Parts: sequence; C-alpha cells; structure tokens
Amino acid sequence: MTIMEALKWASNKLKTEMTTPLDSPLLDAEVLLAHALSYKKPELIARMNTELEDKQLSELKQLLTRRIDGEPVAYIIGKKEFYGRSFFVNSSVLIPRPATETLIDLAIKEIDVRDTESTLCLDIGTGSGAIALTLACETLCPVIATDINKEALLVAKRNAKQLTVEEKTDFRNGDLLEPILPIMNTLRKQKKQDPLSPSYNHLILCANLPYLTTYQLEKAQKDVRDYEPHLALVAGPDGMDYYWKLVKQIQQNRILFPHDMVVLIEIDPSQIIRIREIVKHFFPHAKIEIHKDLEGHDRIVKTQL
Repeated sequence: MTIMEALKWASNKLKTEMTTPLDSPLLDAEVLLAHALSYKKPELIARMNTELEDKQLSELKQLLTRRIDGEPVAYIIGKKEFYGRSFFVNSSVLIPRPATETLIDLAIKEIDVRDTESTLCLDIGTGSGAIALTLACETLCPVIATDINKEALLVAKRNAKQLTVEEKTDFRNGDLLEPILPIMNTLRKQKKQDPLSPSYNHLILCANLPYLTTYQLEKAQKDVRDYEPHLALVAGPDGMDYYWKLVKQIQQNRILFPHDMVVLIEIDPSQIIRIREIVKHFFPHAKIEIHKDLEGHDRIVKTQL
C-alpha cells in the first residue's frame, strides 16, 4: 500500500466508522499517517507513491483505532499548534483552541501601548502554558502562571523548556491567584521601603478558566467529554464558578496590584450577561468590552479595573 492509498483508506475508515462525523477526515488521516511515519506534512505529500512497510501500516492502524474510539488527535500525537508554535499536550491539560488566540492578540495590544519593562503578565489556570508561553515568546514581559493541577504544570514547564523561555516564566501551583498574592505583597513592601526599587506599574491578567456548565459537558462531543480533563472544563451550573471566585479574589486583594490593571478572560458566548453581572458586582465602575473570536462569536471579555 502506497502513502496515497493509505491516506484514502484511512480517510474513508474515519469517515465511515466515527460515531461523530468529522469535519475533515482526510486532514485527520494526514496527521496520523505523518505521525506514524515520523514525517512532516510536506514530506508526506512529496512521497505519495512510497510503499508503506508492514510496521508502518500496523502503527497507522493502531492510531486510527484510537481516533475512532474518540481520542483527540492532539493527544494521540502529543502536540497541538497554537499561535504558530507547537505545544506538547497530554490528557492532563486542555487542548489549546484557535478561539483563545484572540485573547493573545488583545494581550499583545495592551502590552504594546505600555512600558514593557514595568509590565507584568499573569496567566491564571495555565494548563499547557499556551497563553503564558506565547506571551513570553511574543513580548519582553515576565509572566507568572498558576494552575491547581500539578500534572498540568509539568506539561507547562516542559513546553517552556521546549520554547526556551524558562527564564521569562514562573509557574506556581495553587488555586487561582493564591500563589501570586505573596509575590505581589513582597513587591509592594519593597516599593514602600525603597521608592526607587524596580516595580511593575502595569498588570495584564489573562485567564481561560473552565466555563462549561454540567449540562454542556453532558452534551459535548465524545472527544471532549470522555478524554479532556473535566477539571479544566466544568465550572458549576452556570459555568461561572471559577470566574466568580477569581474576580472576588482580585477585589479582596486589589491593593496588592498596580493601579493600571487589565483583565482578559475567555467565556462561552451565552455567558455575556452573567459575566457583566459578576464584574459589576465586585467592580461597579469597571470598563467592560466584549471581543469576538476568529469565528465571530463573543468570546473574550476585557475589563479595565
């Protein structure tokens, strides 16, 4: 069987045997075959008439079985592209989505109009580190990232090493802002003792926290429902449990953060009214903007505190 024949066979197998129809079974087949052969996509295309070895065909069949069972391609091949970079992923972390790239765009715009030497970025609920590490790569700002899941932080640190931005990023284990509060308190005390000491006058806080409702998870596609970590997906009956807690933490500790503070969060389009209510409950005078993702859905909430 040649590579071309294998692609047609694999694509048809995915098309006919997947319980949930795929948008592009051929694309999945290409990715899985390239992984089985340890090829990059251009190599695959250039060698369409090459005959597969028995071992290679056997590997492809195993990968297809996993995909037909519903396992996401990103977990099968162990990586996912995000903002032009490849991130290692496994079942401990949520797979980065294109919609989140809008959050990155907005964060970079906010950083660009500020003094980068006095700007600090936070990434709350970092998972694979996609947001934190992308900001570290794209800007000169230091980034502190947190996650309650220690296994997720291992993935994020591996990605930091792979992208050679370990010196720009600081990963902390804990619940939302809790691991960061001692750092901010120390910086504040240092500034009081020595007004000339280096300090951060601008803060960009990013968060892509769990925001699915329990009902949404039950109705989600199999690859999400059965394979991605529920800890990174579900946030109570209205999907807002963690954002409520985060905004409350900010309000309770507002004195520790710079006066200039921008919060960027990702939500489901149906949660616009609810997130406005939450922010206004804790910050009545906050300026709120809603931004659409790449598909035109209301997705990113920008709040100037």
